[in-house]
Amino acid sequence: MRPTLFILPQLPQAWLVPLVVVTLLIGAMLSWRASRLAIANTSPNTNSNTNPTSSTRSSSPDIWTPLMGAIAVGALLFVSSHNPITLHSYGLMLVIGFGVAAWLSCREAEQRGINPNIILDLALPLLFVSVLFCRVLYIILNRSQFDSASQMLRIWDGGLSFHGSLVAAPLVVWFYARRNNLGFGTLADCIAVNAFLGYSIARVGCLLNGCCYGGVCDLPWAMRFPDENNRSILTDPSHPAQLYSTIMALGLFFLMQNLKNKPQWNRFSGQLTLLFFALYAVERFIMEIFRNGATAPKAFGQNWLTMAQFTSIIIFVVVAALWFVLSRSSTRTTHRSLTTNH
Repeated sequence: MRPTLFILPQLPQAWLVPLVVVTLLIGAMLSWRASRLAIANTSPNTNSNTNPTSSTRSSSPDIWTPLMGAIAVGALLFVSSHNPITLHSYGLMLVIGFGVAAWLSCREAEQRGINPNIILDLALPLLFVSVLFCRVLYIILNRSQFDSASQMLRIWDGGLSFHGSLVAAPLVVWFYARRNNLGFGTLADCIAVNAFLGYSIARVGCLLNGCCYGGVCDLPWAMRFPDENNRSILTDPSHPAQLYSTIMALGLFFLMQNLKNKPQWNRFSGQLTLLFFALYAVERFIMEIFRNGATAPKAFGQNWLTMAQFTSIIIFVVVAALWFVLSRSSTRTTHRSLTTNH
């Protein structure tokens, strides 16, 4: 059994439609109100006291977050009407990690002269889309575990692949950056410098959940976990790979905090984001060494390579190529600027 915090009783079927309708109406009303405020903000401002060079860039009220929140609650109500919903420790740690990273990202945005409300606006869509992509990727990689669509929807039973968020997060950030007339890299850097802290907290959830453990070992700190294929029995003493990942992610978080204000790591917009992806690829490649033979799917039937390691190699190569291109472009821009000034 997975660690359970509480169980939400099954919702009576007769309550489903009224609650969903009310939820969607509230979401639509909040979105409509936000759209009206957005229109008002785009009207010419005749207030002469307004400072157009304010250090914090403003943002329009978000019209999508209330609607997406309502849809998410509606989906939760639908699922709850068919099955009781169990809150596990992993889900709690995931939400806590995301919340802490979002809070720090708001502070980072403010320090960089960006309205922190932009981070708050994208937080819920980012969480929703990331979890969705993580679930879809997990289902694709572990199709044999699911016999029906209802099993695929039971996300509270576990089953997320973090690599899905590496696709979802840039898409959401790009959308909000464009909507608020910001550079994608500028907004992404505010989030990237804090992402490892949220990741480290989520990995504690993996430890509590008993998933993502490593191979058998005889080290003093070895732990026993519910077997991945039969959770009614325990594994032999194994590497607590989740703790290794937590410790390494915390170290990378403090490294990012140390580097984020150094000129050499801010030569072009998005450099810190690329650094995050590169460091994550290295961290995950190392962690898979301990998970190999236990909870890590093999790549192409090779015992020496896991799917996550193969993906990490691709990520690192793509990041290196983007780094090279953007760095050269930044150098040329700087050179051209200096030449013009002289």
